[in-house]
Amino acid sequence: MSTLSSQVDDINALVDGLKNLGIVHLNADEKREPGWKYLSVDGKKLLNFACCNYLGLETDPRLREAAKVAIDHYGVQFYTVRAYVSLPPYQELEHLFSQMYGKPAVVMPSTALGHWATMPAIVGSEDAVILDHQVHATVHGIARMIKANGVHIEMIRHNRMDYLENRIQKLSLQYKKIWYMADGVYSMYGDIAPMQDIVSLLDKYEQFHLYIDDAHGMSWAGKHGAGMVIERAPFHERMVLMTSLSKAFGTMGGLAVFPNEEMKNLVRNVGSTLIFTGPIQPALLAASLASVKIHLSDEIYQLQSALKSRIAFFRAKCTELDLPVLGEGESPVFYLATGKKQISASLSKKLIEAGFLTALAVFPSVPHTRSGLRLLPTVNHTFEDITTLLETIAELFPIVLEEENFSKEEILESFKLNHLTESF
Repeated sequence: MSTLSSQVDDINALVDGLKNLGIVHLNADEKREPGWKYLSVDGKKLLNFACCNYLGLETDPRLREAAKVAIDHYGVQFYTVRAYVSLPPYQELEHLFSQMYGKPAVVMPSTALGHWATMPAIVGSEDAVILDHQVHATVHGIARMIKANGVHIEMIRHNRMDYLENRIQKLSLQYKKIWYMADGVYSMYGDIAPMQDIVSLLDKYEQFHLYIDDAHGMSWAGKHGAGMVIERAPFHERMVLMTSLSKAFGTMGGLAVFPNEEMKNLVRNVGSTLIFTGPIQPALLAASLASVKIHLSDEIYQLQSALKSRIAFFRAKCTELDLPVLGEGESPVFYLATGKKQISASLSKKLIEAGFLTALAVFPSVPHTRSGLRLLPTVNHTFEDITTLLETIAELFPIVLEEENFSKEEILESFKLNHLTESF
């Protein structure tokens, strides 16, 4: 049996086990409350800390009304690929995004399909790609594809700028461009790319280029919600930014932002998923227009402030309760470290029984020994909601550890939490 087949079988068996426990592949009931603060699953009302709707825009009345009007005007579907024709909302939407970022922008069917359109178009056979170990799985997957076309691909330890500079120096002797591919906000542990250090390397080495996915940084950070990358550093002339409209932005799709018109036109002309894949449908295009107009107003800063106050409170409460949560509380992605998948599964199940939904993180999303739970606060959560969740975790966690014969010290060792810079 091949290694790939064995891995598929292992993951399939793992997921089947988690399904049998009633903690993954859940189906929500029809009954719900506005803002997705609560979900009803099998008749049980769950306080929802498992969604990336950080600013609550997906149920904003303006987005909902825009979607309804678009359906009446255009119908439910317009299925012609953009290589032939785009509906009018696309033109206005891309214009407003270009205004928002101050750079040329192309709306993509999704972030993953945006990577698929962009990476093979801009990375040439004479280039080299350096992947951050924790860059999103979709980037890893497309890197494997372009490797088959002769592109040199390698990986470095997470956020290690010393390793990165060493590889830039050596690869520059052999390759035309050196691309570093990273996330602005990392989707599992919620930590943030060291943008100032990266910009220093961009300024120092002319062959160095940055390709960065800021899907989890969009909307809740940056001027006009342009994201965490833009909040930390200006748009560099050798940077390509990919982000998501499907999380805090509140709609659906991806967005690619380019340093110049030439690169934008290249991707627009040859990007495979812009040629062979269907567009975003009318209702979501119209909702995106409503959302970007909110972003270009001062209202976005009120939403950002509301979320950031909850992030700070969440982090302080974790510290108070001595919970092994990774990161410094700079993003709304909190990762409760458990180490073993059995602990994550058991704790997730107990939390569901107690009325909370969290996001389970086990292999292949994370390494075998670094399982955990993602906890995602949003503007819809009150400080009381956050307190109740974390106090419940603090009560249940020792029980689960005792049942699994595991200690907090072993968790700290699994994550090497005394050596954060080196390990993460």
